[in-house]
Amino acid sequence: MTDPLPALAPAPALFDVIAVTATGVNGTLARVPLGELELAENPRKAISADGIERLAGMLMRLGQLAPCLGWRLALEKPARLYDGQRRLFAAQASERLAGGAGFEGLAAVRSLVVLLLDHEPGREEILRIQAQANRSEELALVDQQAQFGDCWQARAGLPEADRIAAVYADLGISPKKAHNLRRQLTLPEAIRTRVAERPAGNQLSATLANRLADMHEIAPALTTAVATRITSPELHDGALRDLGAFVHRTLVEDEHAYAVRIDDGALLDAVEQIARARAQLTAADGRQLAGILDCPADKLDRELDALAARARTTACKLRADGALRERARTGRYAYVHERGADFAAGIWVIDPVFMLDAIREQLEAGDGSIAREQSYFAGAGLHDPELRAAGEQDRAQRADARARQIEATRSNLGLGHDLRAGLLDPSEAQLQALKAIVCHLLARHQRELIAYGAGWSDRERQQPVGDSSRHEPRQADAIADAELQRALEDPDPLRAIAGLVARWGAAFVLDPDGVTRTKALGSERMARKLRDALPGGQHPLRAAVWDFLRPMLSPRLVELHRDAFVIDDGPQSSVDLEAQRGDSSLEELDLGEQAVDAA
Repeated sequence: MTDPLPALAPAPALFDVIAVTATGVNGTLARVPLGELELAENPRKAISADGIERLAGMLMRLGQLAPCLGWRLALEKPARLYDGQRRLFAAQASERLAGGAGFEGLAAVRSLVVLLLDHEPGREEILRIQAQANRSEELALVDQQAQFGDCWQARAGLPEADRIAAVYADLGISPKKAHNLRRQLTLPEAIRTRVAERPAGNQLSATLANRLADMHEIAPALTTAVATRITSPELHDGALRDLGAFVHRTLVEDEHAYAVRIDDGALLDAVEQIARARAQLTAADGRQLAGILDCPADKLDRELDALAARARTTACKLRADGALRERARTGRYAYVHERGADFAAGIWVIDPVFMLDAIREQLEAGDGSIAREQSYFAGAGLHDPELRAAGEQDRAQRADARARQIEATRSNLGLGHDLRAGLLDPSEAQLQALKAIVCHLLARHQRELIAYGAGWSDRERQQPVGDSSRHEPRQADAIADAELQRALEDPDPLRAIAGLVARWGAAFVLDPDGVTRTKALGSERMARKLRDALPGGQHPLRAAVWDFLRPMLSPRLVELHRDAFVIDDGPQSSVDLEAQRGDSSLEELDLGEQAVDAA
């Protein structure tokens, strides 16, 4: 066995915790008025004012449950506290808070119970006292939820606002923390136990848990599907950043989850929606739907078959207009994701009965058919079989074209949702493809500038000139191809793109004295291309290039190019404009002696 560290050897204890005999404690309990207490130096400097107020409320309501620890030289001397800093601050604050808002009917704290040591502790003893006092460990979040639940049940019968206020006063927590715990208690246990203050792995933050609690109130099954998909910090951050896109992606990947997005103006295939909704019907849903369709429960399948046949015959498309969206929202038949004042809310219907009833209503109203149109020749009363056949064919072609347009519009809108969802968590293959796209586009459209910047800044891209020691860039295409290949071989997509952009940006910050004026990549030949590629003045692209390159430039190059990229507010006039614009009088004018003689 290894020898224990000397620093971890037992130190002389202030109070014996080993003996079990009925011996006295080396100290005296005393009630000390607040005016006779003073604080010893304490390492705790950052103290929450809200926390002090909550502790003051607990002291006024419940009294002091644990004594402070201190020492007093004599009765006429103040008692010095080594443990009890926050309790003293809270007792002093109670004088200001008692009787105010939230503290009605409470009296201020006048004294504290202190365990007075029988000797003045030394510096090492004081450090140990304060280290143990400041080492109090908060309950784990799951235990806080259970504690809150017990207090919540104990306060049953009070109005909601009074009940929550009483619970957070009992527990000494902030109102925000109390509301968060209350919302977390509405989640299923499997999700609630994953909530953590600092989430890692598949854990959930309190913020995301609150959003899931709101979702669970309307759509429990959808909440379970979304929470199940959050298995990593990256997915957690994606859900927190855009929960609507995350829900959409979850529904794409989870074939068992049911929720139908109804964007304003969307046309949904009624036959497909009937089949999806039927697969989700429970026994209770079946009884409710039988009442809506006015049929016996044992005849429900036959009625749904007839509904699907009518939808198929008429090529019914369920139109998601504003009225349908509002009906789903207000009736709590859908999960609603608010996207801000500038964007329409994302609405997902989670009730299959609502969807089937909406399709039934549209079929009965006759608004769902895109195939039932008046024949072109019906009004003319023509009965020629050939003309009738031509009319039928024309009607069918127009119906097919309209159906294709509707399906294409729906597909395009779905593509937008898929793009937003896919960007939440791009795969490694997608990032590599992104690198290839950006690098190829840069190399195609900025080929000469990349060669110019890399050719004069990288010796590997140069070749000797004759027998002299001078070097000049290689052929432009060879340099551009080499830089593109180097970027494509970099395993880090962001670093690869940044490297290629840096070579392109170098073209704008080269020292002109080190560049030949003529030749293929000379400064005179490239001057116009540089002006065309990067507009002058206060252009956003120009500012972005400077922000990107500035940290990589030497002080000399910064000084050389700063005026070309950084534009001051404007030229400073050497004329005193205030004096010129001020009031003047004839007495201030110097007319000279000649003017006086002339007068």
